[in-house]
Amino acid sequence: MDLKLVRSPDTWLEKQLSPFSFNFLNAKEVERQMVELMLQEGGIGLSANQVAIDAQIFVMKPYLLGGAKPFALINPEILKTSEENEIMPEGCLSHPGLYLKVKRPVSIVAKYLDTDAQECIIELHDIDARCFLHEYDHLQGIEFTDRVSKLKLDRAKKKQSKQRKV
Repeated sequence: MDLKLVRSPDTWLEKQLSPFSFNFLNAKEVERQMVELMLQEGGIGLSANQVAIDAQIFVMKPYLLGGAKPFALINPEILKTSEENEIMPEGCLSHPGLYLKVKRPVSIVAKYLDTDAQECIIELHDIDARCFLHEYDHLQGIEFTDRVSKLKLDRAKKKQSKQRKV
């Protein structure tokens, strides 16, 4: 399996993914390759849609978990979100140079399987929660561009194309 980054526009980015099956995919190998590609591209998260795999898995590089290394979250579920939200800029490896201010909960509690198929519960805050929610959205076929108004998206795309010309 040689993973390549899917860039917008691509129907993979709109696809709601099937549950991850440990019978059909080697979770540790998928995690290794996805982490490698994410780091190579300079990202902090990467979902299966972005590498054309139909399975609910994403990898993320946590910042606030005390030096935890990047890891995979398989078949994730959100158990709880904070009532407090904040609007912060986000980017996406599948939309190079596009940055949008997206409103998201400040913290979450989630459940997922690790690469050994063990159930884990994690509490994430700030940038780690934002990264989780961005990647979780991908698994549902939702892009960060869907989370802002058409006006904001058009402005950001205009800015993006100006920067490409520079």
